[in-house]
Amino acid sequence: MYETGNLSKSSSALGLSQPGVSLALKRLKDHFDDPLFVRTPKCMEPTLFAHALFPSIKKSADSLQESLSFQLNFVPEESDRVFNVAMSDFGQLLWLPPLLERLNTVAPRVRVEVSNITANVENELSEGLVDLALGIAHPIKAHYFQQLLFDSSYVGLISRNHLEIGDEITREQYKEVRHLTIRNQTSGFYLVNKHLESLGIYRKFAANLSNYTSVATILASTHYLMTTPVRVADVLMQHAQLKKVKLPFELPPMKFMQHWHGRQDMDAGNRWLRNLIVSLKTF
Repeated sequence: MYETGNLSKSSSALGLSQPGVSLALKRLKDHFDDPLFVRTPKCMEPTLFAHALFPSIKKSADSLQESLSFQLNFVPEESDRVFNVAMSDFGQLLWLPPLLERLNTVAPRVRVEVSNITANVENELSEGLVDLALGIAHPIKAHYFQQLLFDSSYVGLISRNHLEIGDEITREQYKEVRHLTIRNQTSGFYLVNKHLESLGIYRKFAANLSNYTSVATILASTHYLMTTPVRVADVLMQHAQLKKVKLPFELPPMKFMQHWHGRQDMDAGNRWLRNLIVSLKTF
């Protein structure tokens, strides 16, 4: 009204009805105990009180408009942000090296704090303690998001020096050989084991490990067999004399996802990191 001097023009500029603007103006008049505007032949003229009040009102309105249009920008080459990322051991084996290599190039001051995924990861995401989690797929809940990074079929992995098992393994050999496994909450062990038991296959376990740290060395120096995603096998074969073995049955593919909470969904930095991870070629 102060800028237009006209009720109709003010209503149009605000996107409100004239009665609505009139009612709001009346409330202001009552609050300040001043008419604020008086009708003249040309327009609605502000009172002296309205003239004095206008600068602070305009400042508040401009501040509100700025707040409503505010959006955090993320400039990777300038940012020194710390991202807290929870990863399964598989994620750390396959995804962490190329991620750090890329960050060193495109965002050299950004730091990543990596932790292991735990059973409490959903709470950690919702509370903002973890920005992003990388691990196997699981049922999604309200306010959580997940994105498929890749899926991988399973193979057997065994020492290249094993003479009795070649490029394929029979069902009987699979039952008789001793198995090495990764048994933790994020390895997919329980899903694989459940499927094998539904096929009437019960493995003989030689050792159940908590992570992949010593897997390549153990497999290379024993005759143990490991049932693992192809993507894991390809990485481990780079570090020891191992070979892939075709399994005598089909297993559901392992789906590897990135997970985040709704509170991080529109965050510019989190979106940038998620897109960066999707763009990585791990092989």
